[in-house]
Amino acid sequence: MQLHLNLIESPLPRIADGVPGANTAALTALQSFLRDDSGSFGSLLLWGGPGSGKTFWLRAWAHALGSAARFIDGALPVGDHPPGGRIADTDGHDIAVLREALDGPLARSPADPAVGIWLIDNADQTDEAGASLLFRLYNAARERGERIVVTAAAPPLRLTMRDDLRTRIAQGLVFELTELTDDEKRNALRDRAARLGMPLNEELMSYMMTRLPRNLGTLSGLIDRLNDASLTRKRPVTLPLLKELIESLDARSRPV
Repeated sequence: MQLHLNLIESPLPRIADGVPGANTAALTALQSFLRDDSGSFGSLLLWGGPGSGKTFWLRAWAHALGSAARFIDGALPVGDHPPGGRIADTDGHDIAVLREALDGPLARSPADPAVGIWLIDNADQTDEAGASLLFRLYNAARERGERIVVTAAAPPLRLTMRDDLRTRIAQGLVFELTELTDDEKRNALRDRAARLGMPLNEELMSYMMTRLPRNLGTLSGLIDRLNDASLTRKRPVTLPLLKELIESLDARSRPV
């Protein structure tokens, strides 16, 4: 049975809900970096493969920092964005598309108020125009004492992007994030279910971990949907209810 990922939203990102796993040192460094109030320029790269939590941690910090930071999804093409240049993420915050986000700030003089912290997700997925804007951002942030955190799928030497931007990224702190183990994911799912007051027995857990994609964000979203289904239908949380939920999602994804 195939679970269609695009129909399950990950829960709203909160630092308290994150599971560091083997990434404690990297995430501690990230926290220190983002809480640094020295007013000096700095940059940091978080890299790792799919499921390593890069986007979760960046969005969680964007939520925690509020107006002190600006989150940008570098995977959104600069030349292809919605009216006004902004879309809303699952947390209700705006995600600034690169051109709209950077053209104004980059035109300011160094004496103008700084953004403070730039959080650039998927920096290695920017298009050519986006890479040019990011390179300008690094230069402008250095003049203003702003800080930049970017995420990518690989360390600097393996990034496929223009050399001058890769060099800028490599000059900062670099940390790898690794995917959680299955045991860590199981514990995280149990904790989420417990916070919802929802029982999650071993039969359900084993089914989710062996028959479904083991992406923690997706599985956490499924836990939320399962809890909603149980409350709405006034039925206990059982494996048949989980299968019905997945089948309904699968049916919604089929072409009409």
